[in-house]
Amino acid sequence: MRSLNTTLASFADNKGHVCQQAHVLHTHHWSGPNLWSSTPTLEAQLLDMPGNAWPALEQLLHALLLGVGLPILHCQCLPQANGRGTVVLPAAEPRLGRRMLHEAMDLLNLTEALRPAQWQPALNRILAVMDEDCLGPSTACIVEAATQRGLPHFRLFPKGNLVQLGMGAAQQRIWTAESDLTGAIGQDIAADKALTKRLLSNAGLPTPNGEIASSPAQAWMIAQRIGLPVVVKPLDGNRARGVTLNLHDQDSMEAAWHLAKSEGTQVMVERYIRGYEHRVLVVGGAVVAATRGEQLSVTGDGCHSVHDLVQTQINNHPRCLIDMTVERIDMVRNTKVHMELQRQQLTAQSIPAAGQCVVLLRTGNLTVDCTDDVHPDIARCVILAARTIGLDIAGIDLVVQDIRQPLAAQGGAMIEVNAGPSLLMHLRPVHGQPRAVGEAIGRHLFPSELAGRIPLAGLLAPTESGARMAHALGAWMSASGYETPVAIGDALYLPHQPHTPAAAGMAPAAQRALMHRSATAAVISQNSLEAVAQGWAYLQCDVSIITPEPPAMDLSVQQRVIAAQLRAVRPGGAVVLPAGSAQLEALALTCLGRVIWVDADEAHPALQSHQRVQGGTVFVRQGQVICQREEQQYHLPLPAALQGWALHEWLCVVAAGWALELPWEALSHVQPRNHALDA
Repeated sequence: MRSLNTTLASFADNKGHVCQQAHVLHTHHWSGPNLWSSTPTLEAQLLDMPGNAWPALEQLLHALLLGVGLPILHCQCLPQANGRGTVVLPAAEPRLGRRMLHEAMDLLNLTEALRPAQWQPALNRILAVMDEDCLGPSTACIVEAATQRGLPHFRLFPKGNLVQLGMGAAQQRIWTAESDLTGAIGQDIAADKALTKRLLSNAGLPTPNGEIASSPAQAWMIAQRIGLPVVVKPLDGNRARGVTLNLHDQDSMEAAWHLAKSEGTQVMVERYIRGYEHRVLVVGGAVVAATRGEQLSVTGDGCHSVHDLVQTQINNHPRCLIDMTVERIDMVRNTKVHMELQRQQLTAQSIPAAGQCVVLLRTGNLTVDCTDDVHPDIARCVILAARTIGLDIAGIDLVVQDIRQPLAAQGGAMIEVNAGPSLLMHLRPVHGQPRAVGEAIGRHLFPSELAGRIPLAGLLAPTESGARMAHALGAWMSASGYETPVAIGDALYLPHQPHTPAAAGMAPAAQRALMHRSATAAVISQNSLEAVAQGWAYLQCDVSIITPEPPAMDLSVQQRVIAAQLRAVRPGGAVVLPAGSAQLEALALTCLGRVIWVDADEAHPALQSHQRVQGGTVFVRQGQVICQREEQQYHLPLPAALQGWALHEWLCVVAAGWALELPWEALSHVQPRNHALDA
């Protein structure tokens, strides 16, 4: 990441970059694939921006994105005439994109001398929006892994981490690091530390002795019985909240009991295991990551108080400000830190000597990656622990002196088994190599290349033409045994249900088609204007039909829409194109799937040249529809009456069904009808 001085120095030579008159005319946000990118995007139209300020604005946006740990991707500023222009930037949520743009323009409005002082506050305001509106890092990395596999994702309620990955009946849902495959019984067991310990012990896995204490006095009695030192923690807590380690005396025990009780329903006292805290992540019966904990501390300088040292050495640390892999310490409210200071006979206002190490937290600071060091015996034990509790994704907490040695031989023990564990420490360790835990969970949820997908046809066509073809193709799929919702513009047609208009606040029809859990196939049709306004609900489709539309927008924009639709065809899929359009012929080669040209005339030059390279074609010969590729030919009767259809529309439907390998006999149940009027 570029330094602040380097970033701001680029603005020093041109006072004209101060442009207080510039303002945003309007913004538009896409939550999925769109004309600019396959990822969520914000587009903003700006007015009255001086021409020489556009490069500076783009550079500031890049610096802000990097400053909060986001990739630059397709961020760009596109000036036009008379101070107008377009800003495009990646934005998972609309408010994040607007905040990013607002902060960049505010910084641009400042003079060179004032910008450095406002840089960190600007980053903090962006981070606050990210924290409130965006997916958490654990969920986001799993979503990113699914996106890399070409699977769409849909956030199922605002400002939450419940997300659908994949399509229809093949979807999987995640909630942080829990999935549809995570058993409810396993979750409940993991939430009960006493029951977890009992089951682990029954499986022969070492756990520390411990009992539940209903009062501070009982906690001290238990500690004396099992032997000092001890650990006090909430029975149903998580992420080390309310946990106090290495307790030796009654006063500390009582304070620790009250802290643990404030974080859970009951308090457990356990024998203290000497060693280092570790977290091992198990996914689908395999170890995929491990981290080691370290004490969180500050070093005295003989001049500043503990409170001030915490601010400078921890709270202003980049890993605390940007990605929160170092825990931010609230010196006013953090009881756990005050207890640690008391044990060292210090307070927040104490001034440690130069070089003196002041421990703030002894647990929960999992910052050192040690994945490559996990001993096979420890790997076996943590995998068994996850299976014993019944979790497909589990974070196993254990304490050992050396993770490179067998567990029991060194007196180590398992402390907890966590359902829905945080992945942040594996994604952004302070020391060591980040681990691709999102990809591991993605492979677990979708083990094969086609997992998470249903047969999907995406149409880009004029509204009425697209409706006719979409309904017919959907009927063919349904006759082939698929449950096939059909989305046409804003309308969604579900199998066996009457069409009802969408209610306010509902997701777009295309998204709802792919969110429907009974859907085993889907057809989605939109025209170019709808594609520009709404984007695409899918990253990839199996077959696409693209037919020319009357010019309703700038030719270059329409060309970009067609190119985006062609890019959406997955490798191994197919696009169906009617011959006769120079625009389609020019863009067809950009498709990663195979191309099927259709026309009534077998002698059309596009079909003839395509046949010479053994491509697929569909045409009419002697009253029959012929589907031809290489030496294969399928002959189908041409319907006696096309009921107002254009011939190329019916040929496109036949070609799309052929590409999807739908059974020909099921086509006999589909006849050309004016579905657009029926709807």
